[in-house]
Amino acid sequence: MHLNRVRYSFLIVLLVVPAMVFGQIKNVGVPDIKNFSKQEYQGSAQNWQIARSSTNLMYFANNNGLLEFDGNHWRLYNLPNQSIVRSVKIDDSGRIYVGQQNAFGYLEPDEKGQLQYQSLVGLVPMEDRNFEEIWRIHLTDFGVVFQSYSHLFIYRNNQVSTVPLKNKVKFSFYVNGHLWIQDEAEGLLEYRHGHFFELQGTDLLTDKEIWDILPIYNNRVLIGTANHGVFIYDGEQVTAWEGEGNDFLIETQIFSATKFQEAYYAFGTIQNGLLITDEAGNIIQHINKKKGLQNNTVLSIGTDRDDNLWLGLDNGIDYIDIGSPFTFMFEPEGLGATYTSLVHKDKLYVGTNHGLFVKDWPEKVTVDAKGFRLIPNTVGQVWCLGVFNDVVLCGHDKGTYVVEDEQVEMISEVSGAWTFIELAQDEDYLLGGNYSGLTLFRKTADQKSWEFVGQVKGFQESSKLMAQDEAGNVWMSHGYKGVFRIRLNEELDSVAHYDFYNSNDGLPSDIYINLTTIGEDIVYTTPDGIYAYQAENNRFERSEKHNEIFENQNDIDYIYEDQFNNLWFAAGNVPGVIRFLEDGTYTKVVAPFEKLAGRLISGFQHVHVVDIQNTFISLEDGLAHYSPSYQPKSASPLHVHIREVVNLLDGRDFYPSFIDETLPEDSLTFSYQGNNLKFVYSSPDYKNLGKIRFSYFLENYSTVWADWSEESAAEFMNLREGDYVFNVKALDPFGNESEPASFSFYIKPPWYRSTVALLGYMIGAMGLIALVVWWVYYRMQISKRRERLKNLQEHRKRVHQYQREVLVSEKEIIKLRNEQLRGKMIHLDKELANQTMQLVQKNKFMGKLKNELKGLQGLVDDSAAKSKISLIINRIDKEFDNEKQKELFETYFDEVHEDFFKRLTERFPTLTPREQKLCAYIKMNISTKEIATLQNISSRGVEISRYRLRKKLGLDRDTNLSTFITSI
Repeated sequence: MHLNRVRYSFLIVLLVVPAMVFGQIKNVGVPDIKNFSKQEYQGSAQNWQIARSSTNLMYFANNNGLLEFDGNHWRLYNLPNQSIVRSVKIDDSGRIYVGQQNAFGYLEPDEKGQLQYQSLVGLVPMEDRNFEEIWRIHLTDFGVVFQSYSHLFIYRNNQVSTVPLKNKVKFSFYVNGHLWIQDEAEGLLEYRHGHFFELQGTDLLTDKEIWDILPIYNNRVLIGTANHGVFIYDGEQVTAWEGEGNDFLIETQIFSATKFQEAYYAFGTIQNGLLITDEAGNIIQHINKKKGLQNNTVLSIGTDRDDNLWLGLDNGIDYIDIGSPFTFMFEPEGLGATYTSLVHKDKLYVGTNHGLFVKDWPEKVTVDAKGFRLIPNTVGQVWCLGVFNDVVLCGHDKGTYVVEDEQVEMISEVSGAWTFIELAQDEDYLLGGNYSGLTLFRKTADQKSWEFVGQVKGFQESSKLMAQDEAGNVWMSHGYKGVFRIRLNEELDSVAHYDFYNSNDGLPSDIYINLTTIGEDIVYTTPDGIYAYQAENNRFERSEKHNEIFENQNDIDYIYEDQFNNLWFAAGNVPGVIRFLEDGTYTKVVAPFEKLAGRLISGFQHVHVVDIQNTFISLEDGLAHYSPSYQPKSASPLHVHIREVVNLLDGRDFYPSFIDETLPEDSLTFSYQGNNLKFVYSSPDYKNLGKIRFSYFLENYSTVWADWSEESAAEFMNLREGDYVFNVKALDPFGNESEPASFSFYIKPPWYRSTVALLGYMIGAMGLIALVVWWVYYRMQISKRRERLKNLQEHRKRVHQYQREVLVSEKEIIKLRNEQLRGKMIHLDKELANQTMQLVQKNKFMGKLKNELKGLQGLVDDSAAKSKISLIINRIDKEFDNEKQKELFETYFDEVHEDFFKRLTERFPTLTPREQKLCAYIKMNISTKEIATLQNISSRGVEISRYRLRKKLGLDRDTNLSTFITSI
């Protein structure tokens, strides 16, 4: 019955609370803030005004020009006048008006969609052109008003008129359809039909510098002054705003303000950031540099389509996701990484790696809120918090503490207290898990606290996750080993027995096994899904029931069941919740939690549900607060815009998001040389910055839509000629998909496939046909001419035949003569060879005889005989006369080869006579040994002579000397 009452209450809250909180702003924690530094947006530090276009693009009046942001890309428009842009306003047509030093005008897209600046100063009379800085621009029923301290201009129907002023103007305001100015001498005045009228009952404000006037209920207005806070004006009198934030605004100096979400007001101060209040002046949020802003001086405030806040700071731009169900408590408050949280007796306790922190809960929102306070003696790592018997226990790296209000008492010094569980068999005892095993605690005598009994003996494994089954067994999972089943003895002070289970017992792995409880069931998350112990076969198996609840998601490593039977989980370091419905079924909710992706502490995820309105999620950089029933302003549809189309060849750009459907046709045509295109797109959905994904499809090119990606540009190379349509769509983390944005274009064919080229091809083909016809006719004429010549050629052929027969006869005669001469030559060659061989034999004989005589001369003692022998030797030497041999050889050789020496001398004039003779020997195919005998030298000398001869003839090593000489 009790469970049913809880479920029923839960449904009532879900139905009723959204109506209560719809459109409200959370006052717990700090909204998510995105900082944009000047290095990121590539502009100056200061941003003076903010405006939003109809397509939700954000524009900032920056010191360096006009800044634009589309959710993915920043773009800076440099204006002709290089002075600071002080004001910006956008009308319903998308025209962007800007004001500068002695300059004002507007930006509109040209035929390509590029914003171009058009100055309006040329319409101002010459005597009024030194008007200094334009601080305010108003879009009124009677024209666009530009206001400086000294001038007021009205632009209408392409004309600028100057409104005469008695005195200088501080600022102007357009509120509830009325244009008000603050005359520095006369105070607040209203401009109507060319005249100024005093505002009744505003004398109190004459000497006060007014920065903003904002509408409030019943046609009243809030008037924010620089140094005197906020006042209410009802049309008759001015009274001080009684809101609790007014004292703060007086001290911190208002510089900017805006109304948003129908009933909330944001005030930007010079000294202490941003203050958000309701109409009654109650403080909803105070956000400054300590809480996440880049700077405490807020120069301008703007809102996007979803009423989230943009701040132009003295140094940078900040975005505040004011409409999110998530707010944060983070490092500036000293938290660091949070591991656990707990609300008990109007206190919020947060366990971190720095210690145990506490703050009042719910804490009244004031500027001077105390925030978190570190509980004394808890510095260090806090692992867990739990309430047992209405007592808070803190598991700490140093041991176990009892927490009472904002004080702690250590009850155990056993280090590393991971967790505590109540024992079913005895409610007076608690079992704790720590680094080195188990600890036992029991209630004190007065039943109001807990005391340490001792370390449980017989078990020393680190015990982080534990649960007890119906049989009294304690189950513990070890992240790097497996699962233990522990049985305590009756005294609970030691382990009687334990069993160990791992991958050998059905678990898919030995590591990353995490124990948790769902209802009465003990289950185990693994990398392969959820498992449960089956007692009948003493093994672990996949739990089909629980895997079905989680839609068979395998990467779950944390599950927590809250008091409403909702199942909170973490998968892939992204949290989510399985909502328990009235009919007993579940529905999975993941999309809202994408904002926390990657921020959970892996292995130490923790969710604490305080009640239906308040859920805390531990993060690696603080604590997230989630209001499940919080409903921000109705979200606008998701849109995607094609921001730029770049021709990568020549850099030609189009800006389709600024171009209407009347874009000139030729501007959508690209030459074939420019068929490399880049498409840049974006989705101005700022509440999901960095989480929007895109998919594109190019008709006539792609076959399927591209995979979803956070990339905001696509390139296509070497597109063929033809018509194309580029489509792109966006997807937010909640699964909402935008309508596609499209850009149609045409790629011209290359010159050789163009219409002119095809016409040329046709003309060429016709010319070719004509040429073929002419060629056939020409060939026929040639054939006839050849037929006429054929007979003449036959006659000439017979004559030539007779002549050839005569020539053949003459050649036969010459051939016979040549054969006779060749035979004679062969005979002479043989004779020459014989003569040469005889000479060789003679020389051999004479040399042998000479040697024998010399030997005989040495044996004879008679001098007369020796003289006679010497005479004979001399006669033999005379027979070796080379000149005679040469003359004889040349005589014979000239008879055989009369022109050989002539040709040899002509080609190689540097040859010596001896080398010429060597050439002749070689030509006659005389061996080296025989040449050595003929020249009276050694065989080695002949080889050297051949080597020298090759060099003079210029022959390489691969050329045969004999073959070369024979060819001369």
